[in-house]
Amino acid sequence: MKSFFNFRFFIILTLFFSAVLSHAQEYRVSGRVNDSASAEPLAFVNIVINEGRQGGVTDIDGRYSLVSHEPVRSLRFSYVGYRPLLLSPVNEKAQVKMVSLGFELSEVLIAAGENPAHRIIRNAVANRKINDPENIPYYTYTSYDKMYFTADADSLRRDEGLPADSSEIRLLKILERQHLFLIESLAEHQYIAPGRSKDRVIATRISGLKDPLFVFLISSMQSNSFYGDLINIAGANYINPVSRGSEQRYFFSLQDTIYSDTPGDTTFVIAYKPRANRNFDGLKGLVYISNNGWAIRNVIAEPARPDEKLGIRIRQMYEFLNGRYWFPVQLETEITFNNLAMSRSRPVGIGKSYRRDIVFDTVLSRREVGNIAVELTPDAADRDEAFWFFHRGDSLSLKERNTYQTIDSLGRVHRLDQKAKGFAALISGRLPLGYAEIDLNRLARYSKYEGLYAGIGLYTSNRLSRVVKVGGYWGYGFGDQQAKYGGELSFRLQRHGNAILNLSYADDLEESAGTVFFDDNNQSLNALNYRRFYIDRMELTEKYRAMLDFRVLRYIRMGAGVVREYKRPGFDYAFDRGSDDIGVLTRDHIFGKITAGLRFAWGEKFIRDKDSQLSLGTTYPILWLQYTASRKGFLDGQFDYNRLDLRLKWTFYTRFIGNTVVWLAGSYIDKTVPGSELANGRGSSGNGFSLFSPVSFSTMRPGEFLNDRFGAVFITHNFGKLLFRSAHFEPEPALIFNAGIGSLSHPEKHRFAQFNTMEKGYAEAGFALNNIIKSSFSGIGVALLYRGGAYSYDRFGKNIMGRLTLNYSF
Repeated sequence: MKSFFNFRFFIILTLFFSAVLSHAQEYRVSGRVNDSASAEPLAFVNIVINEGRQGGVTDIDGRYSLVSHEPVRSLRFSYVGYRPLLLSPVNEKAQVKMVSLGFELSEVLIAAGENPAHRIIRNAVANRKINDPENIPYYTYTSYDKMYFTADADSLRRDEGLPADSSEIRLLKILERQHLFLIESLAEHQYIAPGRSKDRVIATRISGLKDPLFVFLISSMQSNSFYGDLINIAGANYINPVSRGSEQRYFFSLQDTIYSDTPGDTTFVIAYKPRANRNFDGLKGLVYISNNGWAIRNVIAEPARPDEKLGIRIRQMYEFLNGRYWFPVQLETEITFNNLAMSRSRPVGIGKSYRRDIVFDTVLSRREVGNIAVELTPDAADRDEAFWFFHRGDSLSLKERNTYQTIDSLGRVHRLDQKAKGFAALISGRLPLGYAEIDLNRLARYSKYEGLYAGIGLYTSNRLSRVVKVGGYWGYGFGDQQAKYGGELSFRLQRHGNAILNLSYADDLEESAGTVFFDDNNQSLNALNYRRFYIDRMELTEKYRAMLDFRVLRYIRMGAGVVREYKRPGFDYAFDRGSDDIGVLTRDHIFGKITAGLRFAWGEKFIRDKDSQLSLGTTYPILWLQYTASRKGFLDGQFDYNRLDLRLKWTFYTRFIGNTVVWLAGSYIDKTVPGSELANGRGSSGNGFSLFSPVSFSTMRPGEFLNDRFGAVFITHNFGKLLFRSAHFEPEPALIFNAGIGSLSHPEKHRFAQFNTMEKGYAEAGFALNNIIKSSFSGIGVALLYRGGAYSYDRFGKNIMGRLTLNYSF
């Protein structure tokens, strides 16, 4: 027993001294690699120790920390596009500056055999499903995100002998001391495959502001994974170089090989860019692929063709965690605002995301994740400095501390938080002025019937009450020489605005035989509302309405209410209410209605703070259904009928082809009723060369058809810049096809007004060249459509309609 004890003691002692000696023999070196000219950190620089195979790469901040079992005599740094650097002797802390060679990747002829990069890319493509983080069943992590905005100081420094500009000197002094803007956030992330995620933001800090919704800016700039067929960067889709068939469209070049101490883990550095004479939305940059599962280890990407509005570059760094999954642990997005000038410089935003506490085994419920993609806790904006110091992982730089100190002071003095909220309200069509707000959509409008309208709308703001709102409007139409007015009272029944009761009265105009859904808006900049310009048949309408707008289940929004309407046509029309060959012509009608509608948007995501909830949209089709029941005697109503309206919108992107938008519309009315309650053909033809209105027939007059059964499809396919692109002229061609069919029971009941019915089917087709003339916020193009089929005119030229297209970039 004693000998056994001595032997066990000897083994333990040997292991202990072995561990101590092993630790003593470790040599550590760390530092940072920067660009010699701009001082910007260089991510994913290859570092080799002592000219051997041991080494590593820098992270997205250009930092490195290496361990060697022998003294570090030299470090060799290599990076695509930079001059290789050999550092010897080596200090324990080695700060390195590398010199750019200033050349672009060029296509070269592979002398013999296959391009070695192609085999690596094919292996990575074959293993995409295995390595894609979005296919991991469950995971959670904590993310610290930081984004700052600055400008290129070097571009403000003038050459010797040139006079200095005073504004540039002031800006340069500011940039040397601080950033222009700084955002930080800390979030707890949950994910359930496929594609269901939630960020619970527990801390936010924004220089000069307290509105936490800005934190979504960082996480929305780039895809979370680099494995999909399409890579989304700042809202635009690009063809992934690591995807099916990429060898035919991308040029790949094997630039470097990084060896690891771990057996079977070698990383290949491959540069990529679109092949010459291949016109598609592609990327250029570097991808680092490990032969451990043929997974992406690092990636650098930016659009291959510069954009006149935004310059974007992303970086992603992956690690092999728990011997199971490759996972992105660091992400960086760099944005240059090319359409904004600051003297001779451009604003630049740099956002970084650091992920830690990554767990793969936590089983989450779908109810727990839900459809709230980003939720901000009530105290997120009130965290103290001690909290931030603990969670940052690294202290703020002096420039970052100066940014908070200066911009926070300016924010209090100039009330930047209130102005930011005011700008957000302005985008939605409301201009806040203290306790009141002006409805900008009530200031002016135009239609062929009404002519030019001018008015004012005034409502209480959230500053007075977030629960109760009251307001009204008044305006005058100079074409019909009639005043319009109305008022409303609304109650917010749920904190985030998911249940609102609205009571309203209006004496105004409504389109005859028009279709309105419960959630339609009248914003002037909405292209769907351009059709109003051409409407020449209106109903003078006095309306009382009580409507409850609320959300049920996860993806359904509903509206239900009662309406009393008195309508009188503003054109030559009468309805025959008689029977048995005895005509009774009437023009004024009263309707008592009960209406219920729903909007179903599968997969719709939201961002929520303590007071509000904003939709982030969905990639799936959106369906509207609305039922209206009019009953005789209800609210003095004079007619019995039932009406069902349908609308569907589907937007999808196809690789190498472009973006397609499909709208379906349909209406069904079961009884013979006045023309105001029927469905017209959604015509938008006007005199002259005027604006193109989506989801309408551009070659059809607004009141040309009348239907009690109606169906239509509107298809627009935008090729973007895939068909034609040059250095200074990049129009976006689009194909347009619209078709509809309808019928009308008892057309003889509708007197005096001229109209047709659509039993034979209506069709038009054409093309558009969008964004021929572009600005920072909008684009103007042209469209040409042809009216064909049974309702075409005998004269060819009369079937052609020209239009201007107007698109906004927000």
